[in-house]
Formats: sequence, C-alpha cells, structure tokens
Amino acid sequence: MIIRKIEDMDWDYILDIQEKSYQEVGTEDLAVLKSKNDASPDSCFVCVSNDGEIFGYVLAHPWCGVAPPKLFESLPYIENCDHLYLHDMAISPYSKGKGVGRALASKLIDVAKNKGMTKISLVAVQGSETFWTRVGFKEVKGVEVCSSYGEQAILMEKAYITK
Repeated sequence: MIIRKIEDMDWDYILDIQEKSYQEVGTEDLAVLKSKNDASPDSCFVCVSNDGEIFGYVLAHPWCGVAPPKLFESLPYIENCDHLYLHDMAISPYSKGKGVGRALASKLIDVAKNKGMTKISLVAVQGSETFWTRVGFKEVKGVEVCSSYGEQAILMEKAYITK
C-alpha cells in the first residue's frame, strides 16, 4: 500500500467510496470535498494498492474552535489554527480488513505532529467511535454536534504536546 496526496484523477474514486460508505449520513458533492483539499492539501490523501486501486481516503484541514464544521458546506477561509479537523475518512468496502483505516489514521497523526497541531478532532458517525477509540481518540462531552452528522454522531479528539 502507498499513501499519497490526492491527485485530480482520484476524485471519481473518492466520490464512489463516499457513496458506498455513508448510507446514514448522506454524501457531499465534489465542490464541498475539494474545498477541504484546497484548504490543506498536505493533510488530504489516498491509500492506493500496488496495482493503483484506491482503498480509502482522508480529507482533513485546519480548524479553529470546538464545534465541528457543518457537513454539506464548502470550507470557509481559515488561518492561524493549531487544530486539525478530520472531515472524512472512508475505506472502500472491498478493502476492509486490510489495515487501510489504521494506515490512514497513522498517517494523519504523523501529519498533525509534523504541522505542530495541538490536536485532531473528528465526528464519529455510523458507529465508528470504536475504531477511533482504538487509535487513541476520546469523546468530547458537552459540545453540540450539528444534526447533519446524524443522530448517533460523537465528537472525538486526540490531543498532542506541541514541540
């Protein structure tokens, strides 16, 4: 497996994986997804097989504040943030059980550390909080999550000691 930055040819595959992954929450359009990559291309990437098949992707970007951004909206201009928000990580159903999720999460954590971020936050949807707990994320209590994430959405974060 190879993890690399998103290229223009990847977007159709990303949209396909997103559609197959999010039955409960719904899918976002291409412009919304690209706005995350445009804001922070160093923290957006794909996991690719040795044969070139895209196994999964990550879209993450800087974010200021505690409440997560809303779904289905393009990202506003953001500057001077020390917090990385994982907007989306999705794995192709055909590559489940191959360690893709752990590989992408590990890469994201490395990127956050290298950028000097103090934490990564995310909203766990569709029962994914178990996975995120296993890779070191903890639930953030007392913060309202936008209803666009679904009824069972849980805000989580992983904090770091800055360099």
